[in-house]
Amino acid sequence: MKPKSTDPKRIVQLVGALNAALWLGGALFFTFFAGPVFFDPALEGILPPPENGIAARFLIGRFTAFQLACGILAGLILLIGWRMRGGPFPRGRTLLLAGVMAFILIGAFYLTPRLDQLHELKYAGYFDLNATTDESAAAAKAFGPLHGVSQVGNLVVLLGLMAHFIWEWKETAGERVG
Repeated sequence: MKPKSTDPKRIVQLVGALNAALWLGGALFFTFFAGPVFFDPALEGILPPPENGIAARFLIGRFTAFQLACGILAGLILLIGWRMRGGPFPRGRTLLLAGVMAFILIGAFYLTPRLDQLHELKYAGYFDLNATTDESAAAAKAFGPLHGVSQVGNLVVLLGLMAHFIWEWKETAGERVG
């Protein structure tokens, strides 16, 4: 009995769809379930401020690495699929991935370090920092709006990941998309 041959293009499409599903699922889980747990009032006795923020920062670092890995894999799959398929370069999908990755990188290299600084300054006594009460109050005041910007960026990434997943799903289902 001879095994059925497998089309390498279909394998690349399947890996792309699985990566997109994992990436979107991970982002949804982190955003709506895992992240908010650290700030649940029910856990305040176990994980009080600022320790809840420290734990959240640790998880955010791991989540960012996960996102970057998924994004790099998605880019490689896009390029491999395009080379195997031929035809025009998939500009729309490339721009979507580049935009999502840009938001993730801005979060990783600008917003997160700034939020970390403000968090430490806000709780200067806990971190043994020499800061005045006014400096800590200013950090606490600045933290909220910057965290809001971060959350808006995260929602934009989620929308981009949904679009990426739909594109991958359609392609795997047999619809040719750009």
